[in-house]
Amino acid sequence: MDSSGLTLVFAIFTLVGVLYFVISLFSGGDILGSMEIDLPGLADASGFGCSIVAAFLAGFGAIGLLGAFSGWSLITTILASVVAGLVFGRAALAVFRFVIGQQSPGITDSDDLIGTSARVLIDVPAGKTGEAMTEGQFVQKYPVREVNNAPMQRGDSVEVVNVNGGILYVKKKRL
Repeated sequence: MDSSGLTLVFAIFTLVGVLYFVISLFSGGDILGSMEIDLPGLADASGFGCSIVAAFLAGFGAIGLLGAFSGWSLITTILASVVAGLVFGRAALAVFRFVIGQQSPGITDSDDLIGTSARVLIDVPAGKTGEAMTEGQFVQKYPVREVNNAPMQRGDSVEVVNVNGGILYVKKKRL
């Protein structure tokens, strides 16, 4: 691949990573709807998600651009880009874990959340994401969706039935 093609590839990686990261900051991280990354064995609050991938892409692309403009060999540019992407991703993961640790001294394991009660904090239209506060040992706010895409009203009592991508999937409790 010639130098201009390689520069374009790295520019696209950088642009995609930075744009996703910035947009997710302003939208509260829910720009993909229910298409989050949810890996078995990783707690939902571990911080791994699309924002980490975006940090990797931004680091990979930025160092790739630097290498392409500086005249580095293709192998050197790609190796340096991969290392930089991994460093950016790990740094973003460390920052997210620190922030999550500061905000949530309570429950962070998804298995502990299943079966707990929560109270809906805002009116939620059918099929949309809202916010609820758990009512267990720790009081914490979480994004929630009703499993049957039913609307929820402020004050509704719900039970957590699943956790995916940091979103609690709940069902209304019968009174």
